[in-house]
Amino acid sequence: TEINNRGYQLVKVIMTGYGTIETAVQAMKVGADDYILKPFKMEEVLSVLDRGFDRQRLMRENITLRETVNLYRIAETIAHESDSQRILQEIAEASWQETQADYLYLSIFPTRAPQWDPGSVLRTGPLAGSSLTIDEQAIIDLLTREPSLLVQGVEGQTFIGGPDLSGPTVSFCAVPLMVPGRMLGLLAAASFTRRTIFTEGHRKFLHILATKAAAALENTRLVEQLQGANRELLEANRQLQENFQQSILGFARAIEQNDPYTRGHSDRVAQYSRIIAAELALDASIVEDIFFAGQLHDIGKIGISSQKLNKAGKLNAPEIRMFRRHPEMGKQILEPIPFMRHLISGVYCHHERYDGQGYPQGLCGEEIPLMGRIIAVADTYDAMTSDRSYRKALPMQVAVEELRANSGTQFDPMVVQSFLAAVAKGQIHE
Repeated sequence: TEINNRGYQLVKVIMTGYGTIETAVQAMKVGADDYILKPFKMEEVLSVLDRGFDRQRLMRENITLRETVNLYRIAETIAHESDSQRILQEIAEASWQETQADYLYLSIFPTRAPQWDPGSVLRTGPLAGSSLTIDEQAIIDLLTREPSLLVQGVEGQTFIGGPDLSGPTVSFCAVPLMVPGRMLGLLAAASFTRRTIFTEGHRKFLHILATKAAAALENTRLVEQLQGANRELLEANRQLQENFQQSILGFARAIEQNDPYTRGHSDRVAQYSRIIAAELALDASIVEDIFFAGQLHDIGKIGISSQKLNKAGKLNAPEIRMFRRHPEMGKQILEPIPFMRHLISGVYCHHERYDGQGYPQGLCGEEIPLMGRIIAVADTYDAMTSDRSYRKALPMQVAVEELRANSGTQFDPMVVQSFLAAVAKGQIHE
């Protein structure tokens, strides 16, 4: 028993003159590998020793196989894990399972990663809750000169202490968590019982685990940095798009500022379009796209003089052709802007007619994009209920009846029906 407790790797054979089953069982209970009856021949002794050495060799191979399996399992875990805390917990648990250390200490140095407070420490093993202390600086100083640390007996006292240290250190091992150019932390194991003596195999095992942990943590840090940079880029891009959209919207509103009759027209068309789109139960993102397209639907008029736009009399043929170019002009303004191209169908097609008699393409029915069909109804309603240079605003009821009368010819019946439903609910009023 004492030999086992001290961790000596010996073949233990009991020689006895009492050859009974009870004697053999008792010998095995106290830790013997085999026993020999007296008197015996040297050949018998050699045969027993061969069996004992073979058994030890098989045990060592089994330990090596177990270490390999554990390393493979941890490597698989790390390869599929992106959480720093989970990675470190796995490393600490695997290290303790392999070494059976009384005290295992895994320290991550400050500024490692956002998930870990400065100087984060994991402790495990039977003495994990004790007040033992590790002299990190002494270990770091040594690990800057040596790849790892493995000492036996009193040499270990240099690196560990504290009021709970009840006996001498039997074995101590420490390895760094290294990436090129810097040390991320350290992994240390201590034994205070003679049955657990760390070997070169333990040191190699811990070194491999620490290397994998360091690589995984560094990868996590790089991913975090990339994700942070990506978030910043996305936010900068969002702000840039928003500023650009506001600039384009400013141009659209500037057109109306010179015309007291159409001032506010695009905003009202946008509001009516949003109400119709919501009544059609379209996705919220599509509803907002239609709203924005409604704000920009007349941006192509930026190329038409205010005198022509405000002409009190009837337009002549050249003026009509010029006016009818504003959907095409709006399309040309938006086409070079990638994040606004999805609004073009509303700007370009809001003067198409359901019966195919509209412009600029003469599309009919559902050939006309839904965004264009919705804005067509909203635009016409607001034009009828607003004062213009050539006439006074029509009463709401007259405008509503006009839309109903032209449903299926000028306008999409489904869109008109949704508009009428919104009127009935009081969402659109005088």
